[in-house]
Amino acid sequence: MDETDWTSNMETRERAACVDAVRDAARHKQHSTGNGICIDCLEPNEPQRLNELRCISCQQDEDKRQKMRYGKRL
Repeated sequence: MDETDWTSNMETRERAACVDAVRDAARHKQHSTGNGICIDCLEPNEPQRLNELRCISCQQDEDKRQKMRYGKRL
């Protein structure tokens, strides 16, 4: 694989990651109202997060996963 192919592949992967990030953000906005139960651990959310999808601990874990997946762009 020459340098041009490598660069093209990197651009394609980066573009796909950006598209995925936008889709994930849009999906999250559509379903951003929770029912008081965390979607990850299925435990009741803290009182200050009753309208959120995740409890504090699971949201922190999700933020770390997103940062690792997409880098600092989000």
